[in-house]
Amino acid sequence: MGYRWKTRPYVHQVKAVKKLLKSGYGGALLMEPRTGKTKTTIDYLSILALTGKIDRAIIIVPNRVLGVWLDEFFVHSPARVELQVWDARARKAGPPRPPTPGYDLSVVLVNYEAFGTPGARTPSGQRSKASGRFKTRKQLVTWVDRKPCAGVLDESHKIKSASGKAANMIVSMAPLFQYRVLLTGTPITKAKRAHDIYMQWKFLNPDRFGDLSTLADFKDHFGRWTNVGGYPKWLGGRNLEELQERIHLDAFAVTRAECFDLPPRDIQIVPVELDASAKAYDDMAQEMVAKLETGAIAEASIPLVQALRLAQITSGMVGTASTFDEDGVETGGETVRIGTEKLRALEPLLEDARDHDEKIVVAARFKADMDAIKELAKELGLPVFELRGGMKRLDTDRAIREFRKIDEAAVFILQPAAGSLGIDLSTASRMVWYSLTNSWVDYTQACDRIALSRSSTTFTYLIARGTVDEVLFQTLQEDGDVGKAILKTPKALLRSTPSIPEVREALRKQAAA
Repeated sequence: MGYRWKTRPYVHQVKAVKKLLKSGYGGALLMEPRTGKTKTTIDYLSILALTGKIDRAIIIVPNRVLGVWLDEFFVHSPARVELQVWDARARKAGPPRPPTPGYDLSVVLVNYEAFGTPGARTPSGQRSKASGRFKTRKQLVTWVDRKPCAGVLDESHKIKSASGKAANMIVSMAPLFQYRVLLTGTPITKAKRAHDIYMQWKFLNPDRFGDLSTLADFKDHFGRWTNVGGYPKWLGGRNLEELQERIHLDAFAVTRAECFDLPPRDIQIVPVELDASAKAYDDMAQEMVAKLETGAIAEASIPLVQALRLAQITSGMVGTASTFDEDGVETGGETVRIGTEKLRALEPLLEDARDHDEKIVVAARFKADMDAIKELAKELGLPVFELRGGMKRLDTDRAIREFRKIDEAAVFILQPAAGSLGIDLSTASRMVWYSLTNSWVDYTQACDRIALSRSSTTFTYLIARGTVDEVLFQTLQEDGDVGKAILKTPKALLRSTPSIPEVREALRKQAAA
């Protein structure tokens, strides 16, 4: 059949789809980040569905990109697709609903955590197989119902550990799928971990390494090891050309440098749903005052201060007003943490940087944001450098110099108002906007800090849905006046108000895998 692309593909994406189709069972998309693995996979699944080869698919993804896949299917698939996000909340409600007749393709999107959750502890102390990951697998087997089905692992390196509970559960499901796809930019995270391939290929095509039936055989064939104090120590790789040849029989690989038709600057929007912070946001948006669970009060006297408070709340914290104790003594306001929604959205991005040995710049407007990001990065074992208001010049210069010199993954936390001019962070090619500034000058100058990167640059925005974040994002893209935009459309600050059309269009078109 002649497939009609809903969105125009790049040359390398067409080649990748043809590779998957030619194999007869799928394959691995070993494509660097921001080269369009998600669109490629959606087109492949759409072709299979429109040619009658499948009518259902299960896509296992990191939790943070469940919403991205929803948006990407809407943007790229010409087929009639039924999508359901089967996350932790949905799993509590019951199994995925059966495919609805009339759709070309029914898709269940489920996160990796579903396959690592243990069952309830029984009176004997054992874990029940009637709940947890065993229940998840059973419900998905029932949903497939022995029909032709595709299985997709996004960021498949997450099942690299042969001892991992989630990895083994997912690999045990491979026989369910007549078509299988792996998506990852780094199938092997480090040279000494060639065996990261083992579990991924057990899912994709176990026959490719059928002569190496155990992990021990695999590790011994592609590495040289010794024993030190009872623990194996890697001495170096061997037969790595053979490993590469075998992998590429099943894979399509491309780097950003090879994609000459890609734009030099990518934009990725990560939608963030307010949860713990939602009530405080709604109260502040509607009444210009919010009472926190601690009993403290956050308030605003004019619309611009209200917008500031709302921006703080979307980051999970807010500055409070003065309070009085039981004796009537007034105490000064403070910054109170009320939620962690954006921190949860940022964490996997930092994990990716660590796994890919990439440097990343995180731009944050508020000092409380910077403190929280710094703590998170340290917990993940990442070197952290920062530039914020009040730092001495010598400390600033040292932080920039050390960040530029370091050869491994690292995080630079940048406060736009303090570091938007005169610094060079171009050894990083990715910037994450954790909290947007209201100054167009600070915004553009901060973005320019990575503009001289030798690699194509990527800008990722953590945008709380239906909030002031959307107003800030849209206004800054247009070189607009944030203050005027807020005064002109105050209802846009309300979460109950549908997001302004321009922003929703941006969220659909610019969201990247």
